[in-house]
Amino acid sequence: MRFLLLLVPLLFTALPASAQLVVPLTTPDGRVGCTQGKTGIGRPPDWRAVADPDGPDGWALVESEPDATEQRFPLCISEQASGRDFDATLRFKPISGSRDQVGGFMFRAQSASDYYVVRANARDNTVRLYRMDKGKRSQLGMKEAPVTLGQWHSLRVIAVNDRIEVALDGKPLFGVNDRTLIQAGPVGVWSQGDSVTHYGSLLIGPPPPPSPAAAPAAPR
Repeated sequence: MRFLLLLVPLLFTALPASAQLVVPLTTPDGRVGCTQGKTGIGRPPDWRAVADPDGPDGWALVESEPDATEQRFPLCISEQASGRDFDATLRFKPISGSRDQVGGFMFRAQSASDYYVVRANARDNTVRLYRMDKGKRSQLGMKEAPVTLGQWHSLRVIAVNDRIEVALDGKPLFGVNDRTLIQAGPVGVWSQGDSVTHYGSLLIGPPPPPSPAAAPAAPR
């Protein structure tokens, strides 16, 4: 299934470096604000808006058909935000899951089987970056980090050309270089197996400017 549609993307690359756009995952009247899809096998996804006082306008997005089938990856893509280089922050709250307790952010999506995804798992307290290519995952980076059920977390991803940097709750975790997918593409949220996770705000904007090179020491 392909979801790259004729759309008008949010041009966050044209914004000032300090600006961020809100990517709508839910609408103010309690509807799903993204396009549903799935990588892999298992039960079809059913993304819904659920009441959550800490979500935007009192709503959070959740995949409501948990299915512990291995290699089942529900996703919900924003048709309003597309880019290659960005600074994105996703708030998520893992609720339950017998096999998986995952919250994920996907980006540079070319199709439902071709994208990057960063996912945090409360079952094993890890954050991992995967390249999904033709529906198969390959791990590019991993770091242990505390991910707690019932608690909101902040997952930040900065992507510039072939460089991807990942942070959780304000703490930098790892960075990798990978050139297998440097085309622009939509962003969205991603789940795994029987994870039940609330997705709150998703903010995205241009990447921060590069740090200035250290000035040479003055001659003595």
